[in-house]
Formats: sequence, structure tokens, C-alpha cells
Amino acid sequence: MDTAESAEHGGTPLAAEERAELDWLRTENAFLRVQRDVLTRIATGYAHDVEVFLGRRAPATSDHRSADR
Repeated sequence: MDTAESAEHGGTPLAAEERAELDWLRTENAFLRVQRDVLTRIATGYAHDVEVFLGRRAPATSDHRSADR
């Protein structure tokens, strides 16, 4: 919150400690969002690989081997 935002939420500007904590929390929140996105992509890829391994879905590539080996 900057001074304009603080006027909307009570009218007093943030103290230095509050400003530092807010900045830290915003940074941590952005980092956690990135972690969530990465873990979601990993989990999605893992689920896809398991489905392919179990034969529930054909692989995305066209490199199919014949079953008569």
C-alpha cells in the first residue's frame, strides 16, 4: 500500500517496519506463486508419463513401435 492506498484503508501511512514487512510478504508471495506453477507443471508431466506408461493414452510423439517384436 502506498500513501494513496493507505488513505482508502484508514488514512494513516505505513510505518517503516510495516512497509518493510509488506515488501517482504509481496516478494515471498511472488516466489510462492512461481513455486506453485513449477510444481503444477511437474505434477502434470508426471501424471501424463504415468498414463503413457500404463497404456491409458498414446504418447504424443508418432514414434510407435510395432507390437510383434
